Amino acid sequence: MRFDRLGILRYGALTGRELEMREGAKLHIVYGPNEAGKSSALRAISDLLFGFPTAAEQSFLHEPSSLRVGATIAGRDGAKLAFRRRRGRKNTLLADDESEEALADDALSPFLGGLSREVFERAFGLDSQRLRTGAAAMLQSGGEIGSLLFSAASGMTGLTRLRQSLETEAAGIFAPKRAKDRLFYQALDRYDDARRAERENELKSTDWKKLVADTAGIESDLASLQAEREETKRALEKLRTLRKLEPLLREIDAERTLLMEFADLADVPADFAGRLAQALEAKRAAAGARHAAESEVARTEDDISTAHVDQAIFAAAGAIMECYAEKGSYLKAREDLPRVRGEVEDFDLRLVQLARKLGLGAERSEIERRQPPDAELARLRKLVEEGRELRRNHSELRKRLEEERDYLRHLDSNEAPGRLIDPKPYAEQLEALQPDIGELARLDGLAVRVSRAETELAEAFARLTPRTETLDRLLEVPLPDIATLGEHRRLLDEAEAALREATSKRTALETERSALESDLTALEQGIGIVTRDEIAAARRRRDALWQAFAAAPSIGAPAIDEIRGALREADRLADAALADAERVSRHAQLKLRLGEVERMLANAGQLAEANAGALAERQAKFAELFAAAGIIPLSPDRMIEWRRSIEALAKERDALNALKDELAGLQLAGARLAPALSALADATGLSASSSLPALALARALSRRVAEITEQWTRGRSAEGKRHSALEAIARFEEREVSLKAQAGNWETAFADAVATIGLPEGATVEMAEAALDVWKDVPQTFAERENRDKRVRGMQRDIASFEEAVRALVSEAAPELAKLSPDAAVDVLHQRAIAANADHKRRAELHAALEKAELQRQRRIAEDEAAAGELAVLAEFLPEAGEPALLLERLELRRDLEVRLATGRRRFQDQADGASEDEIRAALSGFDRVQAELDVERLQAEDNAQVARFGTLTAELAECQRRRRELETGKSAEFAVFEKLGAEREAVELARQWVVLKLAAHMLTTSMEAYRETQADPVIRRAGELFSVLTGGRFARLVQDYGVDDELQLLAERATGDRVPLDGLSEGTGDQLYLALRLAFVEDYSARNEPVPLIVDDIFQTFDDERAACGLLALSRTSEMFQTILFTHESSVVEIARRELGDGMDLIML
Repeated sequence: MRFDRLGILRYGALTGRELEMREGAKLHIVYGPNEAGKSSALRAISDLLFGFPTAAEQSFLHEPSSLRVGATIAGRDGAKLAFRRRRGRKNTLLADDESEEALADDALSPFLGGLSREVFERAFGLDSQRLRTGAAAMLQSGGEIGSLLFSAASGMTGLTRLRQSLETEAAGIFAPKRAKDRLFYQALDRYDDARRAERENELKSTDWKKLVADTAGIESDLASLQAEREETKRALEKLRTLRKLEPLLREIDAERTLLMEFADLADVPADFAGRLAQALEAKRAAAGARHAAESEVARTEDDISTAHVDQAIFAAAGAIMECYAEKGSYLKAREDLPRVRGEVEDFDLRLVQLARKLGLGAERSEIERRQPPDAELARLRKLVEEGRELRRNHSELRKRLEEERDYLRHLDSNEAPGRLIDPKPYAEQLEALQPDIGELARLDGLAVRVSRAETELAEAFARLTPRTETLDRLLEVPLPDIATLGEHRRLLDEAEAALREATSKRTALETERSALESDLTALEQGIGIVTRDEIAAARRRRDALWQAFAAAPSIGAPAIDEIRGALREADRLADAALADAERVSRHAQLKLRLGEVERMLANAGQLAEANAGALAERQAKFAELFAAAGIIPLSPDRMIEWRRSIEALAKERDALNALKDELAGLQLAGARLAPALSALADATGLSASSSLPALALARALSRRVAEITEQWTRGRSAEGKRHSALEAIARFEEREVSLKAQAGNWETAFADAVATIGLPEGATVEMAEAALDVWKDVPQTFAERENRDKRVRGMQRDIASFEEAVRALVSEAAPELAKLSPDAAVDVLHQRAIAANADHKRRAELHAALEKAELQRQRRIAEDEAAAGELAVLAEFLPEAGEPALLLERLELRRDLEVRLATGRRRFQDQADGASEDEIRAALSGFDRVQAELDVERLQAEDNAQVARFGTLTAELAECQRRRRELETGKSAEFAVFEKLGAEREAVELARQWVVLKLAAHMLTTSMEAYRETQADPVIRRAGELFSVLTGGRFARLVQDYGVDDELQLLAERATGDRVPLDGLSEGTGDQLYLALRLAFVEDYSARNEPVPLIVDDIFQTFDDERAACGLLALSRTSEMFQTILFTHESSVVEIARRELGDGMDLIML
């Protein structure tokens, strides 16, 4: 989809703006200064394609319902649509004409597809801020463009994890840096530990016998010591028990002696003390309560005798309270009465003033008598309004009549002389020639572009390396395509890598062989080393001699001596090998490894020679690809770039040929156009037209036709205005006559109306208005005066009633208050009435309290008598006459002694460990406490010594048992030898596993890199090409690299081959990279969908002139895929575009 025209009819601050997009332009630049409406134009495009938002955002100059944006768009298939968009909820797509017929809601679907406003503004709208802030989101995996960029990483995560697991497993076996968790070093540590254990774990018979004897002696000493400890513990426990129970028996004897003093109370029951205590307490409480009740009765009788009530005041208390409640109204009436009387007098004065204003004298009664009805006043008020309206209409009519007459005189004086010419035939002829004239305007630009293209093509061809004779000769011969070159590059890289790997392996093996030979030489110095082969040869010789002797025993003494010598030699070699086992083992291992290394070295040499031959063969095949062109190729990478440059030069040559053909066609069209323009110039009266070029003559004709059109339009407009002015003058004169008739009728009615309100004949409208204003206030003033007069009479009546009621109360209840004012007398009566009510209430309460106190006194007397009777009953059970309180005290002392005796015997039983009291008393006969303390200390000292001795023997026994367990279950020298051999074999096996794992990881890495190279994203390749254009060739392309987790990393490759990560780019270069990615994405979208224009807004604000020029070239190179519209306010950008693009730029002034 491309915009052919964008019409902003009414939108924001813009009205009637038409932006024509020239067909065939590579870049459309909309130029305008700040505040010219570029932002409104940008928003208008989104609203045009996707509808206006609900909020009326752009209606600050136009009504929301009148907003209109129109356009003419063309699709990839050539289909065109002219339409308008209005603001609304439905039927917003309209035809692009004055009828504005509604179009179908899906009319834009063939051009937009499933594109939404959000996606359009984010993916096809770009400004400086989005160029910066949108980059990170664009590159994130899972984002709109990030999902496209990183699609090559999918599907290989499993292989990456497998490679990582192989490398991790290999690192867990061995690495140059020693670590305790690596298996090889663990095996090595076990080998060293086994060697140490072999030397240390040797057992002697004398040590074993001594250990067994020591253990038996310690066990016998422990048994004897245990028996001694038991005897000491029993003696010590007996002394401690007697020492502890002796004080308890003394306490028991003391308590029994004290109880003998209460023998006379033996027959008294056990609960008698409690009952006696309760009776005594009840008698004491009853006597106290009786005394308190009698005191309360006496006090209440005294209070009643002193309480008095004023009966006269108490009887009149209700009336007094009513008068006191009305006191406030009485005082308020006395205070307001003078003020309200003054208001009555004020209203009387105002009525007199109103009468004087109406000319009725100074009497209030006169104005009341002459007051007109409300109907007459309303009639006069209406007539006043009608009179003013008639006067205003007549004044306006005279003013407009004079204006129309002046305008008519102005039109007559400015009438243009001469005959009017109809411009329509000439405008139609010029419009028919306009397409050819527009094409003719490109003639000079095409000539400049052809010349420049030829120069650029020659310069670009001269920069080729390797060089050839001519471009035409080069394009005639067959050349390999980029895919073929890429395949050869892969084959050469594989051959070189194989050769490097074989050479490196051979070098490593040679180094290892030298190291092994040096180690063998060092081991063989000094005492000779017995090898396995020597031991095996000696044993074979020994066995042969013995078999021969066994077959023929009669050989003789020499044969026996030879057999003995062979036996001694075999034993000597075996003993020597055993004595120097480590060195012999190391020598044997080195020998075996040296043989393996020599075999591997021979294989590696053969492999290196084969790889060198394969590399030479592939290089020859690569050189054959360019034999037809007579070129000696450079490296595959450089030849791929060379092939791309050839393709670019071929495209530039084809473009140059197209420009030349277009230039020739325009020159022919200019020759055909000149005669028609000359004839049209003669017909329109254009002077001096024969000397002008065709394009200048066309511009002059356009201005001449515009002048004729303006004269024709001005003349026709003036005639219509004159006719309209004559009609208006006639209409106004007729209206003036009608107004004069209406004024006569009004004057008659007005004279009758003013007479009813007392105005003289000939009164004016102003006089009537003044009289109406005065009469308007008269009824309200009369009503207010009557209201105030009624209030005066009511207040006088209320004051008299209150004073009469107060005098009646004073004469009945308090004659001594007759001299006081009514309000003061009411205050005093009110205070006395409150006091009388309080006295009456208190006296009634005292009588009620006296009755209650008398009843309480009777109850307390009965309770006191009942308590005395209970105490008399208990006194009969006492053993002898006496004071009950003293007897109660003796009973409580006896009870305490019995409790203490029982407690002492219980403590004795708890601590006697089952022994009876008699047994303990027998054991205590002759007991000396001091001697017992000394015996306890002696026995404790013996026990402590035995405990220390027991700990020492136990530790010695545990140590002997530990040593015996170690000797019985610990490692022996034979076990240590087996451990050492096992560690050696494990180390060899781990080394083999490590080599296998490292080789597998290396092979997997190589295969993944080769696969990823074949799966490179075409969008990234295209972005790399655009990035090279944007950076002026400083960067050659974009490279995809994969991290540890199969995560794609994007790198920028310089022309020198260096690769730079994204965070290593400068800020300006980063902006260029993001622009390249966005353009590549839009190209990819346009290849698979209906293309959508890219709207760019001032993205070169932070670019210098060189970067801006490269950016404009990059934007222009996408014109074959989609349309690009650049909005800018910088004149320097326009100048750079004019210099770099020439006629490829379409400049639109806003």
